[in-house]
Amino acid sequence: MAKKIKPTEYPTSEHELTAEYLGKFIRAKRTNSNLTSHQTALLCNVPVDVITKLENNSGGVTLDSFLKVINGLSINIELSRDNK
Repeated sequence: MAKKIKPTEYPTSEHELTAEYLGKFIRAKRTNSNLTSHQTALLCNVPVDVITKLENNSGGVTLDSFLKVINGLSINIELSRDNK
């Protein structure tokens, strides 16, 4: 029997971008896409522990792995120059 995935709500943030916010967003994207951690790892070509570490804000994830997950889940991150 297939595991039922419970969708998680997307976090809201009015402040600066944090690792905790990104982790919650990644979990929400994964669960709303009805994917398990294992399926997401296969899709993104990373070990399962990378998904777990990102979602739980545990650290120890390389930028390369982070970008694989972001790209694999089709998450867009917009960068802009601060004009202060």
